[in-house]
Amino acid sequence: MNKCVSALAAVALALTTGGCLEQQTAQQLNATNANSRIYIGSLTCNIAAGTGYVLASRKKMDCVFLGKDGVSTAQYEGTINKVGIDIGYTKAVHTIWRVYSLGSARAPNQIGGTYVGEQGTAAAGGQAGGNWIYGGPNAEIGMVASGIVQDAGYNLAMGIAEMTIKLRP
Repeated sequence: MNKCVSALAAVALALTTGGCLEQQTAQQLNATNANSRIYIGSLTCNIAAGTGYVLASRKKMDCVFLGKDGVSTAQYEGTINKVGIDIGYTKAVHTIWRVYSLGSARAPNQIGGTYVGEQGTAAAGGQAGGNWIYGGPNAEIGMVASGIVQDAGYNLAMGIAEMTIKLRP
């Protein structure tokens, strides 16, 4: 019970303090991380609206990866599944993941695969939250998403996220 209360407090804090933060664009993230040795680019995803069914949800995604150079791109499609507490309804949202390669450098068309990690979001009109996931080719890719989304719906979600992406044909 204490973990649940702590998680709810963290989400509430993110909602109140995060309202001052502006979500960066893919280009801004790339510029901010230009000198990083492990940052390889940003994955911008449009995630479909959906309903949480208490213990799970599944949403489709369409994504574009923009390489750190600001020129290289690749289009992906996929799904994100959540297991844990997921109650409520969210509208379609736009999320930007910071993508890191923990192994050899990756080209934009080489990040497809399955990723698993933690996620937590709360939405009451606006949405605040964060996700980190790990996996992909040879389990060498890590992704982090966080930010504030306006007019996202009404939802509370905490638990495990699994995301699968593949190159769009």
